[in-house]
Amino acid sequence: MKIGIIGAGVIGKGLARNFKAAGHEVTLADARGVASIQAIADAAGITAVEMEDVVKDVDVLVLSIPFGNIPDLAKTLEGKIGADVVIVETTNYWPNRDGIVEEVENGKVNSVWVQEQFGRPVVKAFSNIGAYSLATGGKPKGSEGRIALAVSGDEQKSKDVVLGLVDDDGFDALDAGPLEDSWRQQACSPAYCTDLTLPELVKARKSAERETLRDKQALLFSKMGEYGDEFFKIIMSGNYPEGFVDHGVDIARAINGLPERTDEQKLYKRTF
Repeated sequence: MKIGIIGAGVIGKGLARNFKAAGHEVTLADARGVASIQAIADAAGITAVEMEDVVKDVDVLVLSIPFGNIPDLAKTLEGKIGADVVIVETTNYWPNRDGIVEEVENGKVNSVWVQEQFGRPVVKAFSNIGAYSLATGGKPKGSEGRIALAVSGDEQKSKDVVLGLVDDDGFDALDAGPLEDSWRQQACSPAYCTDLTLPELVKARKSAERETLRDKQALLFSKMGEYGDEFFKIIMSGNYPEGFVDHGVDIARAINGLPERTDEQKLYKRTF
């Protein structure tokens, strides 16, 4: 499959590596231009391209950029994305980063808003896993303890394509229904970055309480701050030292009343 990715942050480049390893043909673009991402592309064995080229001749287009940049990207790509291209968005709304989006503040589900910006179906996926887990937590199908990811969308054919890509990446895929219900895996819900198995993820989504999500975001940032700047630098770099533990997963579990992970669960070693 031919996959174009827009955004060379930790999630975008993690997906690029994983898709390439699974045998897909991958191109990567970023608003900063080819020169800024060439080293990332070379390391992943993929092709760095300009923004206007990443949408050409692809089956799937993945948007892995900050939520607040979505409207500008939609305008840039207007009329350039093929009608049969599956659009995947990995975003989460963080007001402290993205600014205030009034429609979302007034109750619109994050991904419904994203879909409206493009005026065509999008699929929400790879949004409820952290960069470290995405890079290192993949396992072969049927493996014990395989992490599950939620996939939401209003068009089943497109969603089925993405469910397959999740499996290709080494994770169990949950068909999480329409976009309107995707708030159940939004930031700081029990399903967000808690690295759950498929049965656990189903249960976590059902237990979500929408009115608590904003307070949990504030609590997450407060708890994460206790680990200091060096931890954040490692997370945002995508370069993980031996024995690294993503404490964000443990905090996300704790604020949602989920069981603590074992030491084995904390120290991932990708086997897929």
